[in-house]
Amino acid sequence: MTGLWTAVAAILIFCILIFVHELGHFLAAKGLGVRVHEFAIGMGPKIYGKQKGETLYSVRLFPIGGFCALEGEDKSSEDDKALSNKPAWVKLIITVAGAFMNVLLGLLLLFLLYGSIQSVVVPEVATVAPGSMAEQAGMMPEDTIIRFNGKVINTVRDLYWEKDQWMEGDAHVVVRRAGEKINLTLSPDEQAEQNTLGITLLAKENNLWLTVKNGFCDTAFYGKVILSSFVDLIRGKIAFSSMSGPVGIVSEIGSAVEATAQNGWAGFMNLLQLTILLTINLGVFNLLPIPALDGGRIFFILVEMIRRKPLPPEKEGMVHFVGFALLILLSIVIAYMDVLKLFVK
Repeated sequence: MTGLWTAVAAILIFCILIFVHELGHFLAAKGLGVRVHEFAIGMGPKIYGKQKGETLYSVRLFPIGGFCALEGEDKSSEDDKALSNKPAWVKLIITVAGAFMNVLLGLLLLFLLYGSIQSVVVPEVATVAPGSMAEQAGMMPEDTIIRFNGKVINTVRDLYWEKDQWMEGDAHVVVRRAGEKINLTLSPDEQAEQNTLGITLLAKENNLWLTVKNGFCDTAFYGKVILSSFVDLIRGKIAFSSMSGPVGIVSEIGSAVEATAQNGWAGFMNLLQLTILLTINLGVFNLLPIPALDGGRIFFILVEMIRRKPLPPEKEGMVHFVGFALLILLSIVIAYMDVLKLFVK
C-alpha cells in the first residue's frame, strides 16, 4: 500500500513542479505577446487535449516532463508574434519565468511550513556548556550569532552549514550582545571538539516576522547550497555517484510517505520539506548555463544583447538539441546508479 501512495505522491509532486515551471513560461509569453502553440504537462503520446484560441492545452502519457511550445523558439519565423522576432529583454523574461515560478513556489511552501509551527529555533545562544569551546571563546547566553568565518548568519541553517564547512584552524565569530558587535575566536583543542561548539540555541515563539524572515532566508539558503554543491561536483569535491535522478528522488519520496503514514503531520512536514527542496532545485538548476536548460538559452540571449543582434535560431537550436541528448544520456547513467543504490540497500 505504501508503494501505491509513493507512486501517487511522486506523480503529484513531479506534475506540480513541472506545471508551475511551464506556467511561468506560458504566462510570461502570453503577457508579452508571444504565440503559444501548446501548453503540455507530461511527455509522450497525448491522452487529452483542448484547443482554446491559438493554444492547445494537453496532458501527455508520461508525467516526467512538460513543455510550452512557442512560435519561433528554435527556428526563424515571419510571424510577428514569434519569440525569435521579439527583443532580447522579452526573451529573457520569458526564459527566466519558469525558474522564477519554481523558486516562488518554494518560498510560498516555506511560508506554509513555518506558519504551521509554534516555535522557531534562532541563532541566539540559550546556554553555554562549562569548559566548552564556546565558553573558552567568551560566548555568553543571549548572544546572537551574526557572522561565522565572515559569512552572514540569518538562520540556524546558515549557522549549521557554515560550521560544517569549517574544516580546521580557528573560527572567527561575530555576536551581537546588548546591541554591540563583539568578535570572538573559537579555537578547538583536545577537550573541545571542533564539531561541538558547546551551546544550545534558543527556541522563540513563532510570529509573522519569523515566518517571513525564515521563508526568504531558507529560499536563499537552498539556492546557495545547490550552487555550491554543483561547483563542488565540477571541482571533484563531491563524487559523481552521489548524484540522484528521478529514481533516487522517488525513493526519498517513498521514505517521506512512509514517515507520514507512521508519524502523521510530522511525517508530512518531511514530505513538504522535500517538495520545497525539489522545486527550488529545479528552479536554480535550470538557470545554470547548460545547453537545453533555460540557463543555456539565457546565455545565448545575453550574447545577443552584447552583439546587439541574435544568433541564427537554427544554430542555437542545434546546440540545445545536442545538449538535450547529453542530458538524456546523463539521466540514464544517474538512473542506473540510483537503481544500484536501491539494491545495495
